[in-house]
Amino acid sequence: MRQSRRDFIGGLLATGVAGCAASSDGGRTYSVPILGDTHFDSTDTKHYHSDYTHSTTEKRYKEHLAEHVRNAEMWKERMPALIRASGACLRGDEALVLQMGDLVQGDCGNAATHRRMLDDAFALLKGAYGNRLPLVTVVGNHDIRGDIKGDGALETFDAWQPPLMSKELGVPVQGTTFSFRHGPDAYVVVDFNAPRPDVALVEKLIEETAGARHLFVVSHGAAIPFGSKSRWYLLGYRKRDADRRKLRSILARHNAIVLSGHSHRLEYYDCVFPEGRITQFVFNSVWSKAGKESLHVIGRGAEEYGNQATGDGADVKEYRPFVKDYLFANAAGHYRMDVSDDRVEVAFYPGAATSPTEAFRLR
Repeated sequence: MRQSRRDFIGGLLATGVAGCAASSDGGRTYSVPILGDTHFDSTDTKHYHSDYTHSTTEKRYKEHLAEHVRNAEMWKERMPALIRASGACLRGDEALVLQMGDLVQGDCGNAATHRRMLDDAFALLKGAYGNRLPLVTVVGNHDIRGDIKGDGALETFDAWQPPLMSKELGVPVQGTTFSFRHGPDAYVVVDFNAPRPDVALVEKLIEETAGARHLFVVSHGAAIPFGSKSRWYLLGYRKRDADRRKLRSILARHNAIVLSGHSHRLEYYDCVFPEGRITQFVFNSVWSKAGKESLHVIGRGAEEYGNQATGDGADVKEYRPFVKDYLFANAAGHYRMDVSDDRVEVAFYPGAATSPTEAFRLR
């Protein structure tokens, strides 16, 4: 018998969580629960993917099918437990929840199914935090990924996200790149997918944040690369070098804190460019196998930057002189960002832990 949507969501995550307390200092001190990529999916690989037939090449299609199997296994227990743990860690000072893109797996082959997958994922995450906190998600590549026949995945997401974010944030959101404020801080959410982002729009939104205490730029793809043959980072993968360098200069001039996902790694960068500083943190919540939750450091320290590159190293050579601190690690879990006048810090909770094991000072 086919499960109803309510039974399906309730079966994955049954929890009740208290709401957040109002800030007593005008929003100057608050916290943000953060999830990296979640690749929401069903334990039944046919639940969302029965109409998915092919994507680009036969090799890529088989790789996608393997991802469905991976997701089905990790969504049996590990991912629901991780999300429950994040919701259980609420302490009353939360302002909003951030999810760093690839909310869903995609690969539906059908616009209506893609919409259902997005709705189901969002309902699940909202429920984990008691349905009381604004939930903000940035578009990832999987959120718009569909069949080569043109199944409407991109159009579905573009129609789905703006009205939902408008409702969550209480401000008009016109597209998949947008901004909002919380207290003295500014958040600019950037769609990194080709042929986006619109650099002029991103520049306009960032310039409008002048005077903000902290500028957070939220993008599924990182702005500072670890080095990858696919160049899948913000404005890197399309070889838009002039646009990329222009945006990097804008981020540095505004001393931006970049929050991203995509790599399925935990990464930290602190960079000082001639124009200013960019600090970046990459979040991962893809708990693909038991045992992969604990922090396993692959490279630590500025001198290690670039040693994890999988391409020709050109990206790394350009950025290496500006990297002052660096961490690259395997780790999956949930996170909390604490924000105040003199501190921005990210705590890492491995897997379904309810106590953090690491803390990273961003500012």
